[in-house]
Formats: sequence, structure tokens, C-alpha cells
Amino acid sequence: MDDREKLLALAQSIVGNSAIAEELVQDSWLRWSSKNYAPELARPILRRIVANLCLDWLRKHRTEQAGLKFFGLFLDLSPDAERIVISRQELERVIDVLGELPERTVVAFYMNRVDGQTLQEISDHLDISITRSHQLIREALVHLTLRLGD
Repeated sequence: MDDREKLLALAQSIVGNSAIAEELVQDSWLRWSSKNYAPELARPILRRIVANLCLDWLRKHRTEQAGLKFFGLFLDLSPDAERIVISRQELERVIDVLGELPERTVVAFYMNRVDGQTLQEISDHLDISITRSHQLIREALVHLTLRLGD
């Protein structure tokens, strides 16, 4: 079993869902690669990042579910007019920046980050490997980060 499979197995054992585990391992790698850790520390650091992200996801998911049950009927989730205008302007900027990328990269990013599809679903749709799906999404994220900042 290679390191990636071990990280996926760890993530799946915590969250109980292979698609979510795949996403969390991807996010872990993105976080790890954005830092300058020593290569010999990759395994333990990645394992800790995966475990932390999985536990955070699990807590958030449980909290959201409890909140939805308790407050579901009482919340007015409609935003005010000012927030709508600001959000539309931000979205237009993101769309413009994404327009600078190749179509496959944009499709992979959109499928993952907007539609919530898994890397497997993206790879099936684009007829590419899961690794390539991950690379395309990462390229889009890096491009957006460089062009839009934090």
C-alpha cells in the first residue's frame, strides 16, 4: 500500500465516506505543499494534516446537522441587497480570472468546487486520471490565489 492509499484509508476511517476522504486528502496535500517542510517529514506531517482535517470536517458536519435540525425552520437565510451586489462583483472577478485558464482546468475546478463532485466523478467525466483531476483543480486554485490574493 503506498502513502496516498494509507492517507485515504485513514481519512475514510474517520469520516466514513470515500469521496469526502479523497477531497480531504487532496486538501491536505495542498496545505502541505504550500509550506516548506523538510521532505523527510512529509509522511508524519501529511498524516497529521489529514487526521486534523478529517476531525475538523466531522465536527463541522455534526454541528451543521444539529443546527439544521434545531434552527432549520426559524432562520431567514436571505442576504441583504448590499451583500448580493458585493457577492456578484466577487463572482464576476473569479469568472474573469478562471477565463484565463484552459477549458479542462475550469471544468474540473467548477465540477469540484461549485458542483461538489468528487475527483473520481471529474476523472470519469473528463476521461483523465484521478491524479490529473487533482492537478487541474490545484492549477486553478493556485492561479486564483496568485491573481486574487487571499
